[in-house]
Amino acid sequence: MRVSSSLPALCRRRRFQRLLGKAGAAALLLLLVRAPLAGESDEDRRAQAGIRLFRSLLAADLDLDGKRDEDGKLLLVIFHAGNQAHARELAKALAGGGADPEPLHGLAVKIELTNDATFGIYGKHAPAGIFVSQPPGEQALQTIVRYGIDHHVVVYSPFEGDVEKGVLGGLAVEAQVRPYVNTETLAASHIELKAFFMKVTKVYP
Repeated sequence: MRVSSSLPALCRRRRFQRLLGKAGAAALLLLLVRAPLAGESDEDRRAQAGIRLFRSLLAADLDLDGKRDEDGKLLLVIFHAGNQAHARELAKALAGGGADPEPLHGLAVKIELTNDATFGIYGKHAPAGIFVSQPPGEQALQTIVRYGIDHHVVVYSPFEGDVEKGVLGGLAVEAQVRPYVNTETLAASHIELKAFFMKVTKVYP
């Protein structure tokens, strides 16, 4: 029997596929390597691919149960910079395509859209997670990063360079698609992720 010398890497890849679901992992890779559709940008493809990784990052939050709102649900917010139609499409993907959003780690979910980088409408009830659906300006991005840190919120942006700018989570496109986490922002946000998730994650710095 031939044994591969890269067995540890293979095991990690298989564990990550189980984390996302085999179909989900394959879909992520397909989204990132297929030819773009007419009018579709690389940013659109990264946003679509990031939705599943966003869910897996949220599920890895050890305090997820404590982030339910007054209705007992997890509030997930899609931030957009003006393209509300695109944000709605991403919200549908995040919801799982059904009439009601799929539960996350057994918890009920509700999804809302906003273009307010201060998230002032949410007052004391901060979202459990924020997904950046369009690259905002630098000032808006830093406002979102600061909000996430101050309110212990998982902030996710699939766009290249945003994790390095302080966003907590994103995606790394290398030999395989992996979660990407800014460990300084993670610590400053007082968020703890499951050890297994961190083992399959690229970290910055």
